[in-house]
Amino acid sequence: MDEDGYYRITGRIKDMIIPRGENIYPREIEEFLYTMPGVKDVQVVGVPDPKYGEWSARSSCCRTAPTSRGDVQEFCRARMARYKAPKYVFS
Repeated sequence: MDEDGYYRITGRIKDMIIPRGENIYPREIEEFLYTMPGVKDVQVVGVPDPKYGEWSARSSCCRTAPTSRGDVQEFCRARMARYKAPKYVFS
């Protein structure tokens, strides 16, 4: 994060997130989230979790319509494996 509060994504250290032994590919979830109405840009990253090692998180910016954490999670849970739904949603 820079001094103005903006994040700069420069790349991934690894291409897979493994919470509870499940393999999650961030790119797959990103491509899926682009199909959600109102999402213009999205990045999925692993977030450290003391119990599960890491968990998927979704960071979205430049949305054309407001979406809440619950909206994103419900959109994912209704259309993909439940364990792939982001636990955290930031905007």
